[in-house]
Order: sequence, then C-alpha cells, then structure tokens
Amino acid sequence: MKDFFRRVFDTEFLPMSEVRKIKIVLVMGFLLLITALTIPFSVFFSYSTLVKVLVLVVFGLVYGLMIILIQFNRIFPAIQLSILYSIGLTLFYTQGTSGFYAYLFFYIALTIIIFYQELYSYLTYGTVVMGLGVWFIITHNSGLVMVGDAPGSLYIYIFALVLFYLVFLIQILHNEKLYTDMNYDWVRINHVIDKYHDDIYIMLDELRKKEHKPLIHEDRQFQKAVSEISVFIAEQIKDSGKDIINVFDLYLYLHEKGIDKILDNEEISVSMKKTANRLNKYLLNQRTDMFTMIVSFFSRFRKSEKYVQDRYEYSIHNLVKRSDEQIIALAMIYQYLANEATGKDQWDQVKMILSAEEIEKLFSGPDAEGILTTSQIAFFKENQQLFKKYLVDNKQSGKGR
Repeated sequence: MKDFFRRVFDTEFLPMSEVRKIKIVLVMGFLLLITALTIPFSVFFSYSTLVKVLVLVVFGLVYGLMIILIQFNRIFPAIQLSILYSIGLTLFYTQGTSGFYAYLFFYIALTIIIFYQELYSYLTYGTVVMGLGVWFIITHNSGLVMVGDAPGSLYIYIFALVLFYLVFLIQILHNEKLYTDMNYDWVRINHVIDKYHDDIYIMLDELRKKEHKPLIHEDRQFQKAVSEISVFIAEQIKDSGKDIINVFDLYLYLHEKGIDKILDNEEISVSMKKTANRLNKYLLNQRTDMFTMIVSFFSRFRKSEKYVQDRYEYSIHNLVKRSDEQIIALAMIYQYLANEATGKDQWDQVKMILSAEEIEKLFSGPDAEGILTTSQIAFFKENQQLFKKYLVDNKQSGKGR
C-alpha cells in the first residue's frame, strides 16, 4: 500500500502505461465502494428481487473480469470495461428510480471518464452518457427537485449537464494539444542530444588517440571489470558460470570485430548471433545506447547554471525581438559556420569547414526550421553574396579540406 501511494504521488515521472494502471486501480476502488452502497439502496428500486440479484451478480462478474485483466496487464481493455461498468451502474439507478441521486450518477459516470483523460473515450462514452442524461431529465423530471415548481428548472438541469460535458471536453482537448506539443519537443530535443553525443564520442576517441591510449577492449582494467561482472552475475542468477563467461567473451569479441563480422560468420550459431545482436547496444567503442547512458550519468553530477525558461530555446526570433538584432545573430551563425571546423570528414572527424554551398543547404534544410524563420532564410538567400564576401575568412576557409 505504501508503495502504491508513493507511485500515485510520483505519477508525473511514470510512463503513461503505469499512470493508466494507477488510474484503473483507483477507479476500481471507487466502483467497489459504490457497488457496496448499491446493495442496500437497491431495496428502494422498482425492480423485482430476481432482477436485482441478477444485476448485482453481473456487476460482480464484470468486476472480477477487470481484476483478471489488470493481473495480465491488459490495462486498456480494463479501462473500457470500467467505463461500461459505471454506465451500467448509472442505468441501474436511473431505471430503478427517478430520484435526484439517480440524476447525480450521470455526473459520476462522466467524472470517471474524465479521470482517464482519454479523448476518444470521452467523445464516445461521454457523449452517450450526456445524451442519456438529457433523456433521463426529460422523461423522469417528476422526481427531480424544483422541476414543475419553478419555471424553466427543467432546462437548468439540462444546461448544467451539457455545460459540464462541454467544459471538460475543452479541457481534454487542451491537454491533448499540450501533450502533443510536449512530445514534439521531446523528439526534437532527443534529436539534438543524439547529435551532441555523436560529437562527444568522436572527440573522446580523438583524445584517446592523441594520448596513445589502447582500444577499450585491449585495456586490462576493462577486461578485468568484464571478468568480475561475469562472475558476479553467475553467482546472482545461480546459472551456469561457463555460459555467462561465454557471453562476456562474446562481449569482448564484439568490441574487437564488430557486429557485422559476427553476423556474417557462418560458423557462429543462430542463438549466439541473437545474443551478439542484443549485446551490440551495450558496446563502449561505438555510439551506442550504453554510451548515451554513461554520458547522461556523468552530466547529472556536473553543476550547471540555474534553470531559465529559454535554456532550450534556439529560435532567433524568440531570443531577440528586434529585426536588426536578428540579422546580426544570423550573421554570427554564418560567420561561425564559415570559419570554424563543424563538418565531419571521411573518417567522421570534426575537422571540416563547411563551404558556402554546404551552409546554404544547411540553412535551407529541415534542421534550420527550429532556428530560423522563413523570412530570415529568404533574407540570407537574397544577401548570400554579401555574407560570403564580408564574413568568410579566406585564410581559414581552406583548412580541413
């Protein structure tokens, strides 16, 4: 229970699948409470005793089915079933009595659907619940408070329910747009980070060569670490130590030969090739997922400046508002690209200075869309010769070629 509440409070850090799982558990707790209260209240319903018992048994079976779906991690079907369960409870109340609390069940059903924050579920099930609510108000208005006593009170009930539906529809649409924008930003930032990691790996490899350090798989400390890890894992999982050592021998061999040579070798078994393919993303002498994890881990312990809202803002028109400042920023970017080594040579070394044609292609490509506006790109193309004449250092531009 303590772990469950900790996960509830930390849902902002959990993946969407885990958040959905927490939501369905909370909803099922609420539905269990409502169902338990329904048993004594059903005495006042207009159904026969047999119908009441059958309906409650069906509710119990559906509830059990939801538990089974959660146990097998079938969260989305469980969510749909919980929504149908709440609608079923609403119909059970509204068809059994015309009291005011039956009218409130339409709000309860809508609240459960809103709680999941699923746009398509709200548009389908929410619309159905809202339509049933309006129909209930019109056909069972005699049991509602004030209806018939005050003129226009019937329309107040209808207006309140429809307004409730529309307000949360707008809220869910806003959240969907917000999540979509955040997802696009996440993809864009990851794309930028991947490029940084590529450059970091190349620079680290250059430093290793300058310092005449051995390749990673030839380093004695690395080999010792791999050997110790293999022994540790074999002891932890109580599996065949020989198999574990063979896997880590393959890991070292991957560093030396590369995945392509192993996959092309007909003497290596299919199972070993599958293992090699899994290990490939954990190599340290390539730009792999393991390298990304290591760089991310080290960067967490480096002090950085306090967070500012525009830290990850790259668009010139958002960083500076005046048009002359934007032109100066554009010129500074061009000057840097035209005089500093930012391009990769045939050995993937960052030693090339981009040519005027390459810079033009870069400014016209998709990478420039997050930095430059259409008008700024058009300004550059119209004045490209002036950029080239005054901002390119001819002594530097020939280096690295």
